[in-house]
Amino acid sequence: ILVYAVMVGLGIIANILNPGFLSLSHIGTIVRQMSFLGIMCIGQTIVILTGGIDLSLQYTLVLCNVVSAQLIAGNNENTLIALGVSILISAAIGVLNGIGVYYLKIPAMIMTLASGTAVWGIAYIYCNGAPKGRASDILSFIANGKIGGVINGASLIWIILSILTIIVLKFTVFGRAVYAIGVNKECAKYSGINVPGVLIGIYVVASVLAGISGFILLGYTGTSYLSTGDGYNMDSIASVVVGGTSIMGGSGSYVGTIAGVGIMIIINSLMTVLNMAESGKQMVQGLIIIVLLVIVYGRKEKE
Repeated sequence: ILVYAVMVGLGIIANILNPGFLSLSHIGTIVRQMSFLGIMCIGQTIVILTGGIDLSLQYTLVLCNVVSAQLIAGNNENTLIALGVSILISAAIGVLNGIGVYYLKIPAMIMTLASGTAVWGIAYIYCNGAPKGRASDILSFIANGKIGGVINGASLIWIILSILTIIVLKFTVFGRAVYAIGVNKECAKYSGINVPGVLIGIYVVASVLAGISGFILLGYTGTSYLSTGDGYNMDSIASVVVGGTSIMGGSGSYVGTIAGVGIMIIINSLMTVLNMAESGKQMVQGLIIIVLLVIVYGRKEKE
């Protein structure tokens, strides 16, 4: 409730500084921008709930974005093929991360940072530093058009995935296993939970969702860029932590992350509208995140 109150408060402040910020058309734009980061944050939330962190997601997004653009090359009939390839590529990255974290005992931050760096290098080599291709009409419609003239396709996909995530985490065996691993892996193992299977599955899910986000982003931008998703790693982590999920694992939910995503997008959108320099954006964003963390975790300590 506190995080949602902060999100609404930031929206009101933004509307005062820039009248029209909370108009229906601009709210629709904000929700669409939230969807790309929000889809990635589903995976980041689940990973952090286990006590890990995934720094490869942004680069997985870039690789799938670049590969999809060249495979589609503006043809509708290639759209599903590109989606399938993106899922396979991202799933392979997730398996690699999961194996490294569990079996090789490499800290999640180090493992995913290393794999992410390698993935970005692969993306660069694949396009030779100059991404080619473009989105198909159907993918552009999904990302930018409105279904029934009411809701954007990307937003609808995010809403559906969010509902499924909340249900899975709250009401399924898999969801309970995620929290149990975050609290204590050894206890979870002795409780009969298939810890390696669940952990690897979590990293696969996180990578696949990042790949899907990159795929849909292609429809939004029309073409691919190696800078696509810049800052998404830090924004995703900040969204999850500001949303109330403990960085130590075992506590939190995606419900809070949704508000965290809203906060990050509102901050970024407002600073863009105010024509703030990139250095100023980074500084202000960092200060706001620190203040929000103090508020959220200060309240948790009192409770």
